[in-house]
Amino acid sequence: MSLIEVYDLERFVGARPLFTGVSFSVAKGERIGIVGRNGEGKTTLLRIIAGELEPDGGSVHIASGTSLGYLSQGLPEFKLSVFSEAMAGKPEVLDAARKMRALEDRLRNAEDQEDLLKEYSKLQNRFEALGGYDLEHQTKEVLSGLGLPQETWELPAANLSGGQKIRLSLARLLISRPDVLLLDEPTNHLDIAGVEWLESYLSRYPGTILVVSHDRKFLDNLVGKIILVESGKVSVYRGNFTAYIRQKEEELKRQEELYRQQQELIERTRLFIQKWRANARRSGQAKSREKMLERLELVEKPRQFKKVKVSLVPSSASGKEVLEVEGLSKSFPLSGSAGSEARRDLFCGFSALILRGERVALVGPNGCGKTTFLKCILGLEPCDGKVKWGAGVKIGYFSQEFDFSSQDATLLEEVKSWGLGENAARDLLGRFLFSGDDVKKRIRDISGGERSRLALLKLVLSDANVLVLDEPTNHLDISSREALEDAMESYPGTIIFASHDRYLVDRVATKVFAFENGGITIFDGNYSSWKASRYPAGISLTSKKNRTVDGSGERKRGGGRKGKSPGGPGQSLLGADRMEETLEKTLDHEIAVLEAEILALEARQKELSDVLARPETYSSAGEPPLREWGQVKARLELLYREWESLVNKRGSSTF
Repeated sequence: MSLIEVYDLERFVGARPLFTGVSFSVAKGERIGIVGRNGEGKTTLLRIIAGELEPDGGSVHIASGTSLGYLSQGLPEFKLSVFSEAMAGKPEVLDAARKMRALEDRLRNAEDQEDLLKEYSKLQNRFEALGGYDLEHQTKEVLSGLGLPQETWELPAANLSGGQKIRLSLARLLISRPDVLLLDEPTNHLDIAGVEWLESYLSRYPGTILVVSHDRKFLDNLVGKIILVESGKVSVYRGNFTAYIRQKEEELKRQEELYRQQQELIERTRLFIQKWRANARRSGQAKSREKMLERLELVEKPRQFKKVKVSLVPSSASGKEVLEVEGLSKSFPLSGSAGSEARRDLFCGFSALILRGERVALVGPNGCGKTTFLKCILGLEPCDGKVKWGAGVKIGYFSQEFDFSSQDATLLEEVKSWGLGENAARDLLGRFLFSGDDVKKRIRDISGGERSRLALLKLVLSDANVLVLDEPTNHLDISSREALEDAMESYPGTIIFASHDRYLVDRVATKVFAFENGGITIFDGNYSSWKASRYPAGISLTSKKNRTVDGSGERKRGGGRKGKSPGGPGQSLLGADRMEETLEKTLDHEIAVLEAEILALEARQKELSDVLARPETYSSAGEPPLREWGQVKARLELLYREWESLVNKRGSSTF
């Protein structure tokens, strides 16, 4: 059943078509990712579906009785407290609660209560049917999951930061539970824990979801269809983001081959026409082929989009020991606290040695101190402890504040101020997709993505052998993120970077500094390895030599080594019977390991559920363990599917 039908949609920006001829349908329960480069019209398409913009042509039909909820990137206006604004996502529940309270007041003073009690019973049944008794618990779960801690709940929502307001807007939308969620960059302003909580929540969401996002891992884990907005057209692909990339690459290869073949045919035909047009015997054939060329439906030449060209090349190598920190500590006074001794530790007594070539990722929730840590090691923020940079170190710093000389300068003037001539400056700006009149834009007028690209351009010119990067992929579209990742992966120097981009951390990091509970833990490996190590009975229980987990969550047997069997094709050192027995034992072992992990997580889930069921959990000083509960639940759902798959394989395999 289709909930949304988009037919022949058109939208223009002035005389320029943003997109034309856009048609697709959205079925009930689908999860769809909308992707494309910045400026292609993704947000515009979502706003038209939401009814916020009128199309210049075509139509959008929403099935009767279908409710839509739209999360925009704009800042909302709030008047109530954070908690009240979140609960306002369920106005019908709040209305029923108000009527119940009014009836309770009347019941206290009424002599004949029979009719009032009947009315109250009807209201109570409606309140229960609307989920009223669960609303407060649900609100606490959603606010905590999205990183709005309990101490903010009674604050005026108008006093929140811009990022917090967007999160509150998302919370209210999730609590309202519309039939269709239209989400524009919902992971912006969320830390990794918040993104993972949102993934888990949306994976259980009973409705339909359309989401615009540049977060590739989020799209991989959530959606089953991709809509690409590109060059004024829309294309639909089945599968998650990784599946879309594979299909897109194959599609491009096929189009390139078809274009090449057709161009060769056209050239051969033209030569034939030119050769035989004047020949009396064969002029008819020449004319026939001329008509064939006129009727020929031309294959469009594959369009090669310009990509950011990031090349990070240090002018010299640093010494082996790049950075040593010893006893590094940073705290700040708690606002509103009595006395000067009440302080909050961001990190305390941290010591580490970073060597040449290491790529260290700083991960942790918003406000844990990652940016402050970077500023401390750069000497931009006072701290306790020792910071010692090694010999020959030359640092390049990418800051979230975008340190440019003047907001009134044009892009060309800014780059020339870094010591480049006009031609060199224009050439470099072109490599970062600033061409033509773009170079005349003033810095104060450019978008967040353009600011990020300009800051990367400045980093390229630094010739640094140590890069210190604070959220370098923020505001970048997927193509630009991939270009930066390629450059970081091939960079021969040392990188220390803070990021909430799990895809980036997984691809680039060789070491993780995890900021948790006022401390920093060092872990050798990338983000997925660190995350797996945190489960009390997680992947670490499984033999890493025998089993890995790929991006789809499916287990792979074998150590990943490629090559032929020792006995040659069709042979085995074990023989058929022993091979069958060995494979059966391997499956039995994997099932047993999974069952042990499931039992441990089920026990933990019960513990967390018991804690969340206690009223005092929400009145105590600490935060309720809602995030861990959501993570454990999501992990269990994955393991149940894996267990079922392995059991089916064990039961049906004949080897």
